[in-house]
Amino acid sequence: MAKLKIKVIELVAALDQKDDILDSIQQKGVLEVSVPPETEGMTPGEYSAAASEAERSIQQLTAAREILSKYVSEKKPLTAMLEPRKELSSEEYFRRGADIDGVLERCGGVLEKDKRISDLKADNVRLRTLSDALEPWRNADIPLHAGHTSKTVYFLGSIKGKTDREELLKLLASEMPENECVEIETVSSDELQTDIAVFCMKEDADGVENVLRSAGFARAPECVGSAAETIAEYASRTECNEKEIEALTSELSQESTLFADIDFAEDWCTVKKDKFTACGRIPQSTRVFYLKGYIAERDVKRVKPFMEKRFDAAVEISDPAEDEDVPVILSNNAFAAPLENITGMYSMPSKGDIDPTGIMAFFYYFFFGMMLSDAGYGLIIALATGALLLFKKNMERPMKNTLKMYFFCGLSTVFWGAMYGSWFGDAASVISVNFLGKPAGYTPAFFKPVWTDAVNDLMNVLIVCFIFGLVHLFTGVVLKGVTDVKNGNKFDAFCDTVPTFLTVIGVAPIFFNLFIQENVPDNYTALGTFLFNSIKTVHAGLSKVNVPILIVGLILVVLTAGRDSKSIGGRIGGGLYGVYNLVGGYLGDVLSYARLLALGLATGVIANVMNMLGTLPQNTAVKFILFVIVFVFGHIANLAINVIGAYVHTNRLQYVEFFGKFYEGGGRAFVPLAANTKTYKIREEN
Repeated sequence: MAKLKIKVIELVAALDQKDDILDSIQQKGVLEVSVPPETEGMTPGEYSAAASEAERSIQQLTAAREILSKYVSEKKPLTAMLEPRKELSSEEYFRRGADIDGVLERCGGVLEKDKRISDLKADNVRLRTLSDALEPWRNADIPLHAGHTSKTVYFLGSIKGKTDREELLKLLASEMPENECVEIETVSSDELQTDIAVFCMKEDADGVENVLRSAGFARAPECVGSAAETIAEYASRTECNEKEIEALTSELSQESTLFADIDFAEDWCTVKKDKFTACGRIPQSTRVFYLKGYIAERDVKRVKPFMEKRFDAAVEISDPAEDEDVPVILSNNAFAAPLENITGMYSMPSKGDIDPTGIMAFFYYFFFGMMLSDAGYGLIIALATGALLLFKKNMERPMKNTLKMYFFCGLSTVFWGAMYGSWFGDAASVISVNFLGKPAGYTPAFFKPVWTDAVNDLMNVLIVCFIFGLVHLFTGVVLKGVTDVKNGNKFDAFCDTVPTFLTVIGVAPIFFNLFIQENVPDNYTALGTFLFNSIKTVHAGLSKVNVPILIVGLILVVLTAGRDSKSIGGRIGGGLYGVYNLVGGYLGDVLSYARLLALGLATGVIANVMNMLGTLPQNTAVKFILFVIVFVFGHIANLAINVIGAYVHTNRLQYVEFFGKFYEGGGRAFVPLAANTKTYKIREEN
């Protein structure tokens, strides 16, 4: 439970060494480059164009990968995410970097070919659409474009439905009685459409077409030559397009080796982009540059001598100023370190905060197991993650920490599953009764609850959940007092802790009176009986003294909660509001821990239902087959769903209930200039 001490590092060196120095800093990945105050005679270099160019290259590489994946299957093993990045020497890294332009050129070719394929496919769609429109006119032996002589015009078109030629002529005669020079020929006709050719005088063409339009006439698509010739031409062009598409697709399908080159190129361009971005924050003159940043004290001993020995550079280490915005690096033991990311997801600790990760770790694993609460599921999680940690020792730190977190969560789940007697629900009892001939209600001794069956003992389990919640909340109050003392506010430490403890302890027996039972349940184990009697004893003892404790606590809250107000009325009002806020707030907070029971019940009940569904058939053979199928798939689904639920609600209890009691947050995470690569990493120089 610690934050590493941060030092300020300042470096001055010749400008011609800037590139090599930043490469070395980036390879080590332990120094955060900051923006120094304005330095006379120095201005930041202009690197925005280079950074933008690197970003464009990354986008091009990403687009090329997405396109290639449509034509080539990128083969990666299921365990690829567990594999570490491939290590390259500095020499090999920069040698391969010299070929990046060639990779980008190949990716550009991929993009062009894909664009050409898209254009050809679009052209084929257009040609097929035109061909379909011409199909009704295939048998017409005249060109489809409108023709004319010096005095006459002809045009072709269609009318929906089956229409008689005589009806059209009658329509024209009624609408244009003075026009006698019109001829209509039926090209084809069916129930859906009638195709016609219309001949008339040139001066009457517009009027004739308008009359026909009132009957649903639409002109045929125009083309040079006959419809049959044009359809054949379109088919030929479509075939040529298809051949070109096939050739381009074949070329793209042979680019499987490009995936590895893209992997390296993406890493290279990402490193360059980050480096150029950092360069833009470093002031320089015509001869030298000045770098200021932050570094963990533990890394100073290996970085400072290296820089001074390797380069002609002046390096100074100092403590940050009191008001300086110093980044935060968390450092915890193997048990708590996997949860540093959980803390970071909420907010990094501010300068006045303590790192809550170490203390949170115990509660986190404890509550996760209580929510998932099935020993069979816990064994699966613990064995799977433990095996990966044992046999995949070279994994990257983030993946290793994630597996460690779920390993500890799995162990906690095994513990709580054993306490509740839940091993894949009531699978042991169901198997014994249905397949081993045991009497109804039989459960092997090993699988019986160590404490109690949560499904049938809701009230007592709920009381224990509330007690754990109070312990969790009180721990947060203690940490608030510790933080106040650390920051030199001893009076605030007293006011933020003692009144709260006294008030909540005074109210607790009244609250628990609603849930406490008189007698020990008949099916309780020895541990369950001990816990029940212990809770009863503590409750009885507190009930005798809780009223005076409550009165003292309330008086202290009234006197201290409004202490920041300058007026007497403001202090009294703040104190009374503090009483309301404290009692009401803690009541809501404690009730939130009912989710420890609720999610545990959800896991257990669904598991039991799955077991029951598998034993519905009467025939033993059919029942066994169905049970195996339902057992495997049902419990996998139940495990997946409830792991997510346990993760989300465990985080909520930390963020809302626990952190809300003492944690300010708002700190800034340490972001070093590092080689933030995905596939390759550079072997650090000595």
